[in-house]
Amino acid sequence: MPYKDPARKKEWERLHRPQRLARRRELRQHQVDNMPAPEATLPTHDGVSALLPFVVGLGGLGLAAYQPKLAIGTGGLTLLIAAMLKKGSMWWILGTIVLVLGIFFLWIDRDEESTPKSA
Repeated sequence: MPYKDPARKKEWERLHRPQRLARRRELRQHQVDNMPAPEATLPTHDGVSALLPFVVGLGGLGLAAYQPKLAIGTGGLTLLIAAMLKKGSMWWILGTIVLVLGIFFLWIDRDEESTPKSA
């Protein structure tokens, strides 16, 4: 047996080195091939999350007519969230619309308050 004699063992290892390295590569590749793939963490788009920007937009429009200052805050907050969470363009558009409508309704309310009412 070659493993009992150290000189013969060294000689055997030298002669069989390429086969041993190939076998190790094969085993590593087999291990990688049989490893389960990590689960995808892509966001799913269900009906509720797809409609969320529209619900926020409609709520913002009503809010702009009822409480313009609150609509300005909501629009600004929507833009801030869109920037921080890297949301799509729909969030940016709706945030801008709600912000602009809030400013517009606030401007209209101030004009109505500043005009004198005739009795």
